[in-house]
Amino acid sequence: MSLDTFEQLDLTNRLGQPVTLGVKFRPGTRRDTLFVRASQQQASSFFGKNAEQFMFQLLAIMDLVPERLDLFEVRGPAEAPEFWRWRFNWVGRSPLAPRSERIAAPGTQVALQALMAGEAGIEPLETHARS
Repeated sequence: MSLDTFEQLDLTNRLGQPVTLGVKFRPGTRRDTLFVRASQQQASSFFGKNAEQFMFQLLAIMDLVPERLDLFEVRGPAEAPEFWRWRFNWVGRSPLAPRSERIAAPGTQVALQALMAGEAGIEPLETHARS
């Protein structure tokens, strides 16, 4: 999983500074999955520090539907990525109270890697996303 397979979007962080965020969108029948990745590894969650700000921009740029969206941050090296699921309390199209949880289940990690790689027959599944 190379970082260059992520589309690079120019956004602004919570301080109004220009930043780049890698994104990979996988539409599904019932749920859509968005993977995000910092352009360079950070000591802590680059996405987390800017989650609300980034989501406002991603909703506008990518025309995402909050009710259908599963969002995962990809951290770590390409050989052994970590997946963190992000959840928000949505008020209309406003993302509030962001929180994340690390995906630890090996089966879910494999399913997310396959989905991210675009393997045929892999559908975003709410059951996998919530494990």
